[in-house]
Amino acid sequence: MKTLVENTAENHTPHIIVVGGTSGLGLALALHHQMLGWQVSVIGSNEAKIENVKRQHPTIKSYACDLTNVIQTQSLLDELSATSFQRLVYSAGSYTNERVHHLNQADSDKMLAINLQAFEQVFRWASAQLKQQHQSLDFTKDCRPSLICIASIAGTMDYPYASLYAKSKRAMISAASAYRAALAPYDIQVNCIASGYIDTQALRDLNDGDASHKPFIMNTQTAVDQIMQAIDDDVELAIFPRSMRYITRTLNYLPKPLLNWILRSKLDKPS
Repeated sequence: MKTLVENTAENHTPHIIVVGGTSGLGLALALHHQMLGWQVSVIGSNEAKIENVKRQHPTIKSYACDLTNVIQTQSLLDELSATSFQRLVYSAGSYTNERVHHLNQADSDKMLAINLQAFEQVFRWASAQLKQQHQSLDFTKDCRPSLICIASIAGTMDYPYASLYAKSKRAMISAASAYRAALAPYDIQVNCIASGYIDTQALRDLNDGDASHKPFIMNTQTAVDQIMQAIDDDVELAIFPRSMRYITRTLNYLPKPLLNWILRSKLDKPS
């Protein structure tokens, strides 16, 4: 088996791995990097989506993995350890509308596993890989190594009645900030993206096929442009669109009792 350094020396084309990259925003980011000349690998759990990527984009390397399965995830990461990469994007996510549906055990386990536990497993592995590369070859001349995670603007709100989804995304934001500080001595970039509503098929499926009523919703290309700009500018926590950033910032400045009352009455599911 070729070593990490041998693989890197043979191929100077930058390589991105997108976890959750077989559809939606993850796939859009993968295709954008491919257009820029990057080598692209995507990881997904849905076989039909993986086959669709293989059929429509044969130069993209696709991997199937159930991120709720720790052993399966680690097996894939071990396989990928033989391949160098310069950027990893964690775009996988799971969402259940807790204001409409009472959270059952299966949904709870899945959201916690994908939004937090698998994210931590992947970021731990990826940071170790990039640190190893930092010690062997210098990528900063052409492409600074980077770890990117896709959180949510929901995770920027701090109130006790937040949903499991919002709490897990808030934890992701905090973890990314810690990784950013820890990896700074290695000149490894870490950025967290906390966007509002993006008009993806997944969001439309959650809203009976039409998500146009969502406030300040943006199309996927706009989101990709915003994310790439945040990466280029090395923004620690990129919150967009601007209108929602201002709203959440204002809400977070409110006295806690008032904020809690507003969000509990407006956002929580009825008892």
